[in-house]
Amino acid sequence: MREPSNVSEPEGRLKRPPARYAVYVVFFLFFWALYFGWGMAIGKAGGYTYLNALFNADHSRVIGDITAVSAYHGRTDVHPLFVLFLNPVGLVITKLSASPLVTAVAVNSLVGALGIVGAKAFFRRAGLGPVFAGIFAAILGFSSTHLLFGSTPETWTFAAAGVILLFLLSLYRGGRFLYFVPAGVFATGMVTTNLAHAVISFASGAAKRFSAWGMAWRSAALAAAVAAATAALSFVQKLIYPGTTLFFLPEVYRHEFGTYAPVVAGLGDITWGAALARAGKLVTHLFLYNVVAPRTLVRWFSAGEYCLPMKPFVDIDTSTLGPLGCASAVLWVILILGAAYAAVKNREIRRPVFWGLCASVLFNIVFFFFYGSAIFIYSISSTFPLIAAVALALGPYESRGSRRFREVCAFLLLFLAVEIINNINLLYSILDAFRSYPYPLSP
Repeated sequence: MREPSNVSEPEGRLKRPPARYAVYVVFFLFFWALYFGWGMAIGKAGGYTYLNALFNADHSRVIGDITAVSAYHGRTDVHPLFVLFLNPVGLVITKLSASPLVTAVAVNSLVGALGIVGAKAFFRRAGLGPVFAGIFAAILGFSSTHLLFGSTPETWTFAAAGVILLFLLSLYRGGRFLYFVPAGVFATGMVTTNLAHAVISFASGAAKRFSAWGMAWRSAALAAAVAAATAALSFVQKLIYPGTTLFFLPEVYRHEFGTYAPVVAGLGDITWGAALARAGKLVTHLFLYNVVAPRTLVRWFSAGEYCLPMKPFVDIDTSTLGPLGCASAVLWVILILGAAYAAVKNREIRRPVFWGLCASVLFNIVFFFFYGSAIFIYSISSTFPLIAAVALALGPYESRGSRRFREVCAFLLLFLAVEIINNINLLYSILDAFRSYPYPLSP
């Protein structure tokens, strides 16, 4: 793997070929069109109406958060600044489009596509060549979580984009407060758990600039600055949008963990068997289902005169993988194991940013062990750190022209092809489910 470029002189910038930037534009336009097209198709089929949300997501609420001032904005308890940052833009676009659906899907898909472009920029800055960087960015863009949540309006695409931005800054502006504070506020404003990723990414970028003690106290100062700025903006948001919630109030966390943290609620009675089952389910979602989509299980649940059409991913296991899903899963597991072997074998891989990516995945494992009943909707927060760690670990094999490069590249392209077909089938199955909906769509 080549060393990251530190070219900062003007003449260095001028030597960069324009075609390099054209590739980023193509990536952005492709994924924006892909996500927008699927998002609109599912929306027009009724996929975002109240009680018809996919996999326990909050599509109808997020559409209101983006496009309406007086909508229900109560989930700012865990998505603290989502309304403040996105509603003003959404209102302007809604005036032009005259459609809240178009506005929400357009903004969501735009941020989803920017996340993939940011991931590609991260791979290049981290030392990967154009071939591996493009392939791994495409693997991320077609992963089950980015494909689904990049298309359908939800908070999680914005949360994932925040994590990508933070790690991109760790390479470009490692350890610099002036950049990390606003980026950390944006990421934390999308979801409160991103505060941990802000600290991790900042520390990984600052590791080479400061001593261990200097890195530690600067990371703590960053956490305090980001939390304080987010709290201050939360007050501003409350003044503008009275229906929002101040995320730092103690009752918010009592309610959140009491409602959405089954392990915490039954912590005193949990058995080793239950803990292992929870850990196994968590690992499959954060390491497998977030990249490889199982077959969609459609169950019709009665909800008064309405129905819930989709069964949450939390209730499935590997028996629901179809033939393509099994092939994708096997190839992906091989890639993870190969990356782990490469990380042990090659010392140059084990740079601070690599450990930061691993720490982000580990944080999600620990946190979501205790929190969350429908794990799939949270698993996107681990997708970029996981794929990026695999990419950096396999980077040394990118010696173009070598036999090993051709072998690894062929394997990656095979996985990407199977992943695309398998995961696009997920969207088709969702669309078919709503098109064949046997009950009245809920309001």
